[in-house]
Amino acid sequence: MSLCFLSLESGKMFNKVILKRLQKEGFEGLSEALIVLFPYIDKGENISISELSRQVGYSRQAMHKNIKKLEELGYITLSLENQKEKTINFTSKSKKLMIEANKIIIEIESQLGSILGKDELESYKINQGKIYNYLTSL
Repeated sequence: MSLCFLSLESGKMFNKVILKRLQKEGFEGLSEALIVLFPYIDKGENISISELSRQVGYSRQAMHKNIKKLEELGYITLSLENQKEKTINFTSKSKKLMIEANKIIIEIESQLGSILGKDELESYKINQGKIYNYLTSL
């Protein structure tokens, strides 16, 4: 398998595992397309819908649909920061989701560390970072 395909499939599997575990913890109504958005919203404080769309690679129409769903589910609110664009804000529900998701990620990393060895896992993460940095420079 190619590195590109493995990276895509690994990311999808992480999202599936995280989504399944979040649903078990009572975070209902989410999908893989929706949980992908949380880290981008979290890192981009007061991120606009158009900026989120650009970063994630979703069309503006698809992003508006996803944002509407997250708002209906109570995970986000929207505020008008300027005359043109609404920005996305986390609610307490989404903050709890992020805490739980991070616990799940730490647990998975710990399990992978047991399988691969801690040094090997750290080396993998460093190399993934290098690959990401290289690809973003192209």
